[in-house]
Amino acid sequence: MRKLIIMLTLVLTLLCGTVGTYAATDPNVILVNPVSKSTVTTNNLLISVKLTEPKTIRVKVYEKKQIVNGTYAAVNLNALTATSSSLNTSDFSDVIVAAPPVYESKNNLSFYTKQVNVSGPGLYRIEINTLDASGKVTATNNSYVIVKEKATEDTKIFDAPQSGTMQFLQNLLKNIFGD
Repeated sequence: MRKLIIMLTLVLTLLCGTVGTYAATDPNVILVNPVSKSTVTTNNLLISVKLTEPKTIRVKVYEKKQIVNGTYAAVNLNALTATSSSLNTSDFSDVIVAAPPVYESKNNLSFYTKQVNVSGPGLYRIEINTLDASGKVTATNNSYVIVKEKATEDTKIFDAPQSGTMQFLQNLLKNIFGD
């Protein structure tokens, strides 16, 4: 009998302990941009959240850092893909990048948009908290995005020699717009 009580207590502790650690997601709060588990090449993130009910939300952006030789460093992007099903983010620490103020919507359809400058390439987590009237978090939506360095573009498109029709169009565009 004693073994049964200990076993039952252990099972209930495991079940109840894991249920309380995960907040529910809110189906009326949807991250539109950037797409969850995507890779983007940019110097900043344009975050857009769609609200399909009157809600109050708070959006936070975290950069995931790993400890290398005792200091925090950006996540090695060569060994990581955001679409990987084995994305184990528990090995990383969160460093807050942006925590804009609370946004309150009174309409049945509204959008929250914010541009966040990122410190560089790395793994970023976008956390959207749904708040009740007292400011308590009732639901949390998380999304992971890989930011890669934006490549510099070569703007000298007219330097390569062309022939035929392309040469004519190139000369016409040069005459209209200049070098």
